[in-house]
Order: sequence, then C-alpha cells, then structure tokens
Amino acid sequence: MQRRAGAACLTASTRTSYLRADGPPTDPGVTVPARRTFIAALLVMLSLLLGAGCGGSAGRAGSSGASLIRSDALAFVSIDSDLGSSQWQKVNDLSKKFPGRTLALAMLQQSLAKNHIDYNDDVKPAVGPEVDLAVVLGPNLNDAAVVGLTKPDDAGKFKALVKKLNETDSSGQPAVYREVNGWYALSDSQAHIDEVLKSGGKSLSDESTYNDALGKLPSSALVKAYISGPQLAKVIQQLQQAKGSGLAGTTPGLTKLDFISAALSAENDGLRVHGATGGAGSSDLASGNYESKLIDGVPADALAFLSFRGGKGIDQLRSQFETNPTFSQALPQIERALGVKLSDVLALLRGEVAFYMRPGGALPEGTLAIGTDDQSAALSTLDKLASRLAALMQAKVTTTHEAGHAVKTIDFTRFAVRYAGLGDKILITTGLNGIGAYTASGSKLPDAADFKEAKSASGMPSSNAGFAYVDLKNAIALAESLSGLAGSSLPPKVAENLRPLRSFIAWGDRSGDAFTFDAFLEIK
Repeated sequence: MQRRAGAACLTASTRTSYLRADGPPTDPGVTVPARRTFIAALLVMLSLLLGAGCGGSAGRAGSSGASLIRSDALAFVSIDSDLGSSQWQKVNDLSKKFPGRTLALAMLQQSLAKNHIDYNDDVKPAVGPEVDLAVVLGPNLNDAAVVGLTKPDDAGKFKALVKKLNETDSSGQPAVYREVNGWYALSDSQAHIDEVLKSGGKSLSDESTYNDALGKLPSSALVKAYISGPQLAKVIQQLQQAKGSGLAGTTPGLTKLDFISAALSAENDGLRVHGATGGAGSSDLASGNYESKLIDGVPADALAFLSFRGGKGIDQLRSQFETNPTFSQALPQIERALGVKLSDVLALLRGEVAFYMRPGGALPEGTLAIGTDDQSAALSTLDKLASRLAALMQAKVTTTHEAGHAVKTIDFTRFAVRYAGLGDKILITTGLNGIGAYTASGSKLPDAADFKEAKSASGMPSSNAGFAYVDLKNAIALAESLSGLAGSSLPPKVAENLRPLRSFIAWGDRSGDAFTFDAFLEIK
C-alpha cells in the first residue's frame, strides 16, 4: 500500500463534477450507528482470509483513501486487500501450520454463501487493493460518522455486492454509497459520507501528524490504524460529560497525545502488532526502560510472566484519587476497611512489580514479586492487610520458615497465601514451596529454552518499559492435562489446532516523548 499515492485530491470547485450519490435516498438527519460499515469491513476480512487460503492472485498497485478524508478525522484504518501481496502470502503460509485450515476455509465459504455471496464472483472484483475505514466525530458519540472506502476493480460488482448486503439486512436502513473519482464511499447515510469526505482544504494524507504516525509503522502490513490525539481527547471529554466520570482525570496521558498508530503484520514465524504514540502524553503512559531484576529468581517452568514498574505513574494515580471529590469522600472508609492507608499500599507498586504462574498441584501456582528499597515498611503494610483479611475471612495467620526466611502464612483452609521479605524484594505466593523455588539456585526463566526462543522470535530487547510473556506451548499442554483430571478433555480438533501456538510476548519501549509497543504471537 502506498500511503499518499493514488486517488486525486479534489478541490472545492472541482469536487461536484467528480461526486455522484448512488443507492437508495436517505434522510440526511438520520444518525444511526454505522454497524453495516463495520460488518462490510468484517466481511471483506473474512473474504480475504478465504482468498489467501486458496492462493492469491498477482499483486496490484494500491493507493490510499486517506487523500479523500477530512484532516481532522478521529480514526483511519487501512486494510491490505491485495491477496498477491507478500503479507497475504505469509498469512497463507502460516495458515498451513494448522490442521484445521481446510475446514476453516470451508466454514468461511459457507458463511459467505448464507448471504448468497461468493468470494471469486462477488467480493474479489468488488474491492480494490485497499479497503479503508474512516471515523469522524459528530456532536456527540452516538453521531460519529463511519465510512468505508475502496477503489474497486469492477464498479458494477461493488454495487451488486452492496445490493446483496442490503437485501440481507433487516434494519430498514439500507447502506448507501457515493463515487469519488473511482473510489466508493459506503456508509449508513449520505449525510455521514458528507461529514467524512474532505470538502476543500487539506486531506488526512496532507497532515504531517498522520504521516509521522504512519512513519512509525512497518511499510508492509495487513492492517494499519491511526487515531488522532486531539480528537481522542474530545472523545474522553464527551465520555466524562456524558457519564460524569473521572475518566479524563485518571487518563492524563491519553488526553495529551498527538497520535496513536498501530499495524498488524504477518511474519515468517507469527503475527505482530506494532504501535506507537506521539506527544507529551507518551511519557505518562509508561515509566522509562529498565531491565527486569525480579525475573532472575523465577523458576524456568513458569508458564506466564509479567513485569512493570509503577514509577511516577503511581504518584499521579495517588494524587488523582485524593483530588477526585467522589473518591476522596469514600477514602477514609476504604482505609478503615483495609486497615492501612491507601498511600502505603500504592507505595508497594512504585518500583518493579512482577507476577508469574507455574505448574502447581491441582491448580497453577501464582506468585507476586515486589521490588522494594524499604523491606520493613513493605512488610508492615502487608502484615496489616493480612490481619484485616484474616479477620474478615476467618482465616489464620501463622509464621514459619522457608529457605532461611521468615514466612507469614494466611490459611484460608482450602488454600493458603504465603509472603516473605527477601531483602530488596517481597514475595507473595500461593505455592507451597514458592519462596524456596524462587530463592533456589536451579534453572531460571531467563535461561529457559522456550523463553529464549520467544524472545528471539519476537525481537524483544532486554531493556524495555515492561513486558508480558506466555508460554503457550506448555500452558496449553497443562490445560489439556488439568481438563483430563477433571474428567473432561479438549476436543481433539481444538487441541491439534492449538499446538502450533508457541508463545505470546508483548512489551513497551519509551524514549522521551516517544512510546512504542509490540505484541508477537509465535506460530510454528
């Protein structure tokens, strides 16, 4: 897809000669959710999956519908609908790793057939090499205009496809379309199309912020998405006004962004989402980069691991809670119930915090690790919480020793929670020997073959703004085992189609006012 090439940028004086409204007439005053636009886009995606699975045709040169959209759009999504592209060829290759591929393609074919639609005859010629979705805010959130765009290979086939979609829709509000110099805009009403298309001046593709946002994304992707930061701030403001919530106050970073952009792309070993934000608010979305220290003690058989650092975000959260009129009034009552000040609880989260799960007895074992520079204060806070929780739940708190450390145990009869101070960290675990396993010198997660493979496949750097990891291969195997013990089992077809999923890993990266995020699903 080429972001700025293609469709002509129409001026106000020439636009009339290029525009033509088609389809049933609609009442310009009607404002209804543009669900058919989303349904149409979903239909296209399903069709593309079907087409890619059957083998795509030769690649076609594409152009961007962003040149037709007004510059202040809230969001713009671009879908690569060229089945001959390298991206869809990789999707095809990845799909072959799943035994249920043939059955899935047949089911997709059937879902289209229910609407009397055939991919080769109806969909393929009706869409161009790119399908776009644009969203523009209205006076309120319910009046947001959503428009789909494509430059079809065969305009007649596009019109026929819309007609079929309208015939199967029972809402009584048929979709309408308009031709714009070879492109077709599809929505619930001509009024919504008017709101989304540019009518002179700059288009979205002329906006430097939009181009900067897309410049942060890979050049080749299945889907690219853009959200305008200033328009997002308006959405948050409207939500706050509509519901009287403190949303804007608790999301300061989101209201100070220039943009959010993201892309979904296929790679040889899996699927990746890569995104970025720009603007002053980026620094509020995550703390700076760091290398996890808490991971060093995590046993190698951990099935999932999460690390984040609260940093100044915890201080901001505390300030927002205390200045929120509704919450501040209830704060004394909450603190009496907890038996400890909220500020003391939040202080536990200022440094690195990690959570991991590993195989246990009947259920997986969960452990929370908290980095601290004041073990005495942290344990004092936990002791108060434990005493209050034990009193409420009629549990017992006892003190034992494990691996040379004093361990407090809250016994809830059916399960127990243990916690201990380990110098510069606190460990809270449901495992019978969770503290000993963490402090032992055995094999650890950073050296585990599956973790190293996931890290290498995803390209995750050791220093980041926080990350999450799931060992899907072994987690799925454990789920199969546990379901068997419970007297049930995963259907064979489900189990065999889960096995190609190896791992999932996601992380953030922050540098100054720039923040990026990645998520990678490994498939082998």
